Amino acid sequence: MLDFIEKVDRAVMRIGNSASVLYFGVVCIAFYEVMARYLFNSPTSWVHETTTFVIGLCLVYGGVHCYAADRHICMRFIRDTFGPRGRWIVDFITHNCVLIFFAMLLHGAFFSAWDAFIRPNGTFRMQTSGTGLDTPFPAISKAFLLVCCVILVGLAILHYVRHLAIAKAVFDGTYVEPPHVGKE
Repeated sequence: MLDFIEKVDRAVMRIGNSASVLYFGVVCIAFYEVMARYLFNSPTSWVHETTTFVIGLCLVYGGVHCYAADRHICMRFIRDTFGPRGRWIVDFITHNCVLIFFAMLLHGAFFSAWDAFIRPNGTFRMQTSGTGLDTPFPAISKAFLLVCCVILVGLAILHYVRHLAIAKAVFDGTYVEPPHVGKE
């Protein structure tokens, strides 16, 4: 089971690393916009909306990537003042809080995505930007946020299971905590 959880974390991180190429794409189209606007006096109507959309997607998935890689912001100096059992208990409380937070985030993302795709009368429509392009980027962004929240809840459950799996070894005194080199 622990190997499966590690494989899931690595898969999420691989997707994030691959998606980071999108940042280069944003730089390229932003460069194109600068050239079109200032050299040819012919600004585009699509670059700002598109770059905002792509960066938003990247940032949302970046949160998923950070959680899978255990690279999120944390204050280990408080946790590290305890012995192994105390650290396990602090981590257990943290896992509970994280799971509750992600479940609440999923709940909010579901209703946000629902409203972005379903009209109050029950018919399908995609929420659009309301700009001159009137792209469906808001609806797509909210659907992507929902998918990322589902992934986060799944990861939180897997990390919770992994934490419970080490409980016996921690309380027997046989558990050796892996180093957190580069994860601070």
